[in-house]
This record gives sequence, structure tokens and C-alpha cells, in this order.
Amino acid sequence: MHAAPAIVDWHAHWLPPEAIAVLAARTEPPRIVADPAGQRWFDIGDGRRLSLKEAQLDLDRRRNEMDRTGVDRQILSLAVVAGIFPACLPPEIEQAVASATNRGLARVSAQSGGRFGGLACLPSGDPALAARMLEQAVDEYGLEGGVLPADAFADETLARSLTPVLAVAHQLRTQIFVHPGPRSGHPLPTGGDDPLAMIRRRAVGFQDALTQAAITLEYSDLLDPYPDAKVRVANLGGTLALLAERIALTADRMELPPAWADGRPRRILVDTASFGADGLTLAAKTLGADRLVYGSDSPALALSPGLDGLRAAALSEADRAAILRGQALA
Repeated sequence: MHAAPAIVDWHAHWLPPEAIAVLAARTEPPRIVADPAGQRWFDIGDGRRLSLKEAQLDLDRRRNEMDRTGVDRQILSLAVVAGIFPACLPPEIEQAVASATNRGLARVSAQSGGRFGGLACLPSGDPALAARMLEQAVDEYGLEGGVLPADAFADETLARSLTPVLAVAHQLRTQIFVHPGPRSGHPLPTGGDDPLAMIRRRAVGFQDALTQAAITLEYSDLLDPYPDAKVRVANLGGTLALLAERIALTADRMELPPAWADGRPRRILVDTASFGADGLTLAAKTLGADRLVYGSDSPALALSPGLDGLRAAALSEADRAAILRGQALA
């Protein structure tokens, strides 16, 4: 087993061959097909198909990058299947892909000598099934928790449907990773592929969804019965680091409870994925460095820029080391 890691990357993605096999066995979309040159494509239907990118699949390439940058361990999860969120798939296919993904993560976690761990793919449209799959993932497969989409926490009513999953996370003292993504059966809207549309959708839209989730999780009573569930919101919790100061300054005017007056989160954690020195400095100041863990969003983003940002951020060496080793999730 690997020695206690100095750097743990909690936000990294992988598409297991087990999940590919489920989609490749299908005879109609959504399915994975190969062209005569051997390139594999995700056939969505309606004439649309997306290429499978080798960076999503190649663990040797990933290990080499980890070695170059000093990352000791990555906790892998499934974010998208060739550009499509699992929750955008029909429910029965989403569930099959989730089950296959979790088996693949368990296999790699067991075979990697501690280099990789995993967070289970959970079908948010069936909370009872998602709860059972989380329990299996942790107790049987040895995974580190599970993933749920941010849109499922857009408000308290939606979020309360997921209390079976939160209850299992509390019972097992394990992690729920809240990642950008739609609720089951609610595909993300498309807005074109020009640069401005991409910024609005993938930067502003994703961050806004994460902020809404963070507000629900932090400021409602949703998590009160589940204090031992470790809930982490991706990408610094959306814009929470910026809003925390405003929440504190306007607490009286908004007639907020005194416990919220400083604007600091006490229930959730956030990861550092897709931010550099300025954003991380602000997050450590307003949210507290003890709320942060390192995440890269690999392989969508390279490891070096995020690590460089952490090393350049205005942090104490003790705080920086704690973030890099994931002390808040220990």
C-alpha cells in the first residue's frame, strides 16, 4: 500500500472500460461504436456523435503526469461519458452505466497499490437505489463515497428527495461529492459552441449551479440529521467565496440567523478545481483554509496549473500542506 500521500487529488475523472462495454453492447443509441480506423464514438442519436477522448481512458498517461507533478493519489469519478452527463441518459442506461462504473473503480482502486481511489456514480433519479449503491460502493468495493449532481440540490425541496443517500453517507461517515450536472431526466440546455456561449454555459452556468447547491447545503437544515456525512462541493462551491463576505455584511439587513453572520461555511467542504492563486487566496480568507481540499478536474485540466496556483496563493505553509493532503476529508 502506498505511504500516506503528500498530495491527494480529490477531483479527477475516468471512464472505466466496464462502462464503455455497457454502451458498446447496445444496438441502438445511446451507444458506443467504432469506425473503420478504430476511433470510438458515442452515438447519441439524431445523427449526433461525440468522440471518446483517450485522455479520459488512459491510466498510464495519468500516472506519468502524476509522477511529473508529484501527485501521489487521485480519487477518480465519472463526470461525463464522452461529453454527456450520466443523468442525461435514459434512467435504465444511467443505472447500468453507474453500476459498471463502480465495478471499474473498485477494480482499479484494488489493483493500483493505493495510487487511485474512487467515488461511486449514483443515479440521482432513484434515491433509494442510489443509497443502496453508495452502501455497496463503500462497504463492498472500498470506495471513498459517491457523486451527486449539483442541480439536484438547487433548492431544499429537490434536495430532500436525496435524504436516503445522505443518511447512508452519515451512517458510513463517507463523502458526497457535489459536481456540476443535471438531475436525472433533465438534460443540460445547449446554447451554441461560440466562445461567449461556452463561457456562459461552462463557466458561469456551472458555477451558478454549484453556488445554488452550496447555499442549500450550507444554509438550510438539510444536513442537520447527517452531521457525519462529508459533503464537498466542486470548484470552490461556485461563487461562494465571493458571496461569503456579502452574506456577512448584509446578515442584519437580510435578518439572517446570528450563526450565519460571519458568512463562513461550517457544513460543507469545497475543492480547488479550476482556480488559481487569486481565487484560492480569496477562498481561504473568506471560507477558511480548513474548508478546502485540492482537486484538479483532470484530465479536462492539466495538473500543473492548479498546483502552481496553490503554491502561489497567500497561504501559510501549514494550510497549503493540509489542503494538498486533503486533511479536511481525513
